[in-house]
Amino acid sequence: MRKTMAIAALALLAACGDNEGRGGLTAEEERELNKAEAMLNDNMIDVSPDSLVANEAELEAMDAAADAEAAEAAEANLN
Repeated sequence: MRKTMAIAALALLAACGDNEGRGGLTAEEERELNKAEAMLNDNMIDVSPDSLVANEAELEAMDAAADAEAAEAAEANLN
């Protein structure tokens, strides 16, 4: 009797894993995790040391744009 119950329990446990992939996830869960991973990877910011080096031309362009905006705002306030 115990053997039969043990065999039945093992058969039920084996049937539970048919739809599962790696890590015990279902195919739908696996797809959702893959989508989330891709979304996170697409939104990654490059923080390598090379990307943190300031480019002098970019800094000058940003300063010129800020100065132009400030001049426009000052002129608008005078009128």
